[in-house]
Amino acid sequence: MSGFYFSSWLGRHLPANNKAIVTFVSALVCSFSSFCAFASQPLSLPDDIFEEDRARYLDVEKKLLTYSKRRVESLDDEIYDLAHYPLYPYLLRLKLERTMSIRTKRDVKQFLEDFSGQPVSYGVRYKWLNYLAKNDYRSTFLGSYRPGMGARLTCIALNYRLKEGESEATILPEVDALWLHGQSQPDECDPLFAKWKKAGMMTPDMVVKRIEIAAKEGNRSIISYLKRQLPHNKQYLADAWLSVTRDTRRVNKSALFPLKNASQEADVIVWAVEKLAWRNPDLAATVFTRYNNKQLFSQAQQHVMQRAIALSYTLERLPQAHHWLELADVPGASEDIKLWHVSHLLRTKKWQEVVNVIENAPVSLQQEENYRYWKARALEALGQTMQATVLYKELAQERHYYGFMASAHVGEIPSLAHTPAPRNTAAIASVARTPATMRAVEFFRLDRTTEARREWYYLLSHLPESKVTDAGILAYEWGLYDQAITSFARSGYWDDVERRFPLAFSDVFSEKSQAYSISKSLAMAIARRESSFRSDAISSVGAAGLMQLMPGTARYVAKEKVSRNELFKVNDNVEYGVQYLRYLMDKLNNNPVLVSASYNAGWRKVLEWLPADEALPVDIWIENIPYKETRAYVKAVMAYQHIYDQQLGGNENIFPQLTRDMIPSVDAVSTHPVTGTLQLAPQ
Repeated sequence: MSGFYFSSWLGRHLPANNKAIVTFVSALVCSFSSFCAFASQPLSLPDDIFEEDRARYLDVEKKLLTYSKRRVESLDDEIYDLAHYPLYPYLLRLKLERTMSIRTKRDVKQFLEDFSGQPVSYGVRYKWLNYLAKNDYRSTFLGSYRPGMGARLTCIALNYRLKEGESEATILPEVDALWLHGQSQPDECDPLFAKWKKAGMMTPDMVVKRIEIAAKEGNRSIISYLKRQLPHNKQYLADAWLSVTRDTRRVNKSALFPLKNASQEADVIVWAVEKLAWRNPDLAATVFTRYNNKQLFSQAQQHVMQRAIALSYTLERLPQAHHWLELADVPGASEDIKLWHVSHLLRTKKWQEVVNVIENAPVSLQQEENYRYWKARALEALGQTMQATVLYKELAQERHYYGFMASAHVGEIPSLAHTPAPRNTAAIASVARTPATMRAVEFFRLDRTTEARREWYYLLSHLPESKVTDAGILAYEWGLYDQAITSFARSGYWDDVERRFPLAFSDVFSEKSQAYSISKSLAMAIARRESSFRSDAISSVGAAGLMQLMPGTARYVAKEKVSRNELFKVNDNVEYGVQYLRYLMDKLNNNPVLVSASYNAGWRKVLEWLPADEALPVDIWIENIPYKETRAYVKAVMAYQHIYDQQLGGNENIFPQLTRDMIPSVDAVSTHPVTGTLQLAPQ
């Protein structure tokens, strides 16, 4: 508690007897330093020592939200009686927000100082500045303003600074960043832009740069306005941007590019060719070659266009891919070009070229697990078994997809190399006593998981590095599995396999997996990859819960209405998730690779990725999955499945089978005439 909050409240509400004063101060100090009440509690699970306080907190919170502003003022005693409770700062915040006025500026200032950077303070300064701006409290606004508060408040601050007497020479250079924005800026910025323009700072180059930004953001409406700010001899640049954003094929119109302002015209061409390549790589290649022969592009610009053209040909499996990949795979190019170069050579079985490309890569790339694995595979295919075996055996000591695949090639059991993180009881107790930890736990108890995780992330970002692993152990022991996983990832302690891959909700997975004849280790691997066992997870597209199901998918497999709220219930989510896995297994001939790819990208899309002419080995097919996310997803799920099989004491080890299996070609796929199930004939 701040000195201000303590002294101002104590002066008005001093308890009548000394014993009460001592009790209150002890609770107060404990609350904001080490949370003494918790220190004596066992760490296996935090005892619910705040049950009564939690009920009082909710009652006061409700009053703060619903009472009139005048009645809120009468809640001081009830608020400060909870000064020992972890979420007490959130009551202070609510009171500040309900009573915010120029008369409370001292309270707001103290609150922002006391809780600077903490989640409880998020948004308070923004609300305060908006209040001050609305009422034109200029000096208080400037005292409270901080950079990075958004365009509107930034413009207000700059205008206020001008009114306070700062020189335009100091202020106007700061307008550049506001101008270089793809959308229209708030009205509060207009006076600044007018002064900035009058001072000669709205140069043609600045206008063209903003046109480029707006075009790339798809905001064509502002380009017509900006065109009028250009001198007549440069207005054609605005027309060129407008034209290619409407239809990238128009980049082929030479009339748009008279090469009077070559570097700025090149920016238009590069953007358009990169976009066009994904729709029409032949036309993109034609335009690139035409202007590249005129030495219009920088090396970096060449890399951008060559990459797009090469990858478009590659993903479409067109014969031009080989030439363009060789053209694009040069020093300075994006690393994914080399990945796709190798993937293409694997798919076309050019084994010696695979070795050559890898050996010509920078040494740092050659040491990465994927390149070491593919070099071994290529050497094996070329008959150089001894060299391949050496590489496989080295990889087999590592815990990842490629290491597990390498193990299978040499007949070894994949190594988990599990090394538990040392459990330092004193260090863990120290983490458990931090205010952020206690706030996170209280929010979890209130089922306010967003706020809880916000506090946990704050905790991790403010703990010494040496204690982040302790936070992971603590979260694991409390059953906060997603927070444990996050904590271990942040600390970089990768070898504690059991805690990083917890047997979360094991009974539920056992029951549902048995009911639908699905491998429990596969179901848990999917959940670990999808949500890190976060039951309330929701994706940007609406997938929900532990196994990240779309409501429509759940309804389809359940053959009944399923609400999103049901998907946040562990039992229901696993039921529908495993049921969906069974559906995919039936449809895809029990192929775990195709099933995991389909779980991520959809089975119809996966069928589009089947080899065109002949079957491909599983590992080569995975390496050629067009979607980066799905490619990584399948590798992770296969590795996680093995880890969970070992965790569960099983002996599935799917990797030997993966080294033998083939992904069938499109020609080998048929549909059952009655059930409609896809039949994948072995090849």
